[in-house]
Amino acid sequence: MSDASPRFPALPPRWMPIGEGPELCSAGQWWDAVRAVEVIGRRAIELLHDGGVPVGPVVLDPGGPEPRLYFLVPPGTADGWEEPGTVPLGQKCHVVVPPSTATEPPGLHWHVFPRGPRSLTQPGPLRRALAQARQELRGPEQATDSGYL
Repeated sequence: MSDASPRFPALPPRWMPIGEGPELCSAGQWWDAVRAVEVIGRRAIELLHDGGVPVGPVVLDPGGPEPRLYFLVPPGTADGWEEPGTVPLGQKCHVVVPPSTATEPPGLHWHVFPRGPRSLTQPGPLRRALAQARQELRGPEQATDSGYL
């Protein structure tokens, strides 16, 4: 039997909403999240892929004045996160998570679908990719502006 057609379908992670609608999920237990504006986040994903780094689950929230990506990272990452232009979400924070069926626009959806319950983006490579993406897209002077979200 090949890996491409497993005998049993993969189960969604226990933290993923079951049903038709999104759910407000607590960060800090199964994962923390790092929020970035969409344009920076998309470029960071490209950089990670180009470097052969696995990208864990990413939620795209198109609402608000500027769409945002939420990278799910290992619990505890938010405690030491200090990357300008991003917002770490850990203990006492919440993220609206789409159901497993929301894999494309419109609305809140999985930009990168979870491959498994522990397939989270590693913080070191993500931090470097976000910094490079910000520098490329905003220029060196604005890249250090921590007020940009």
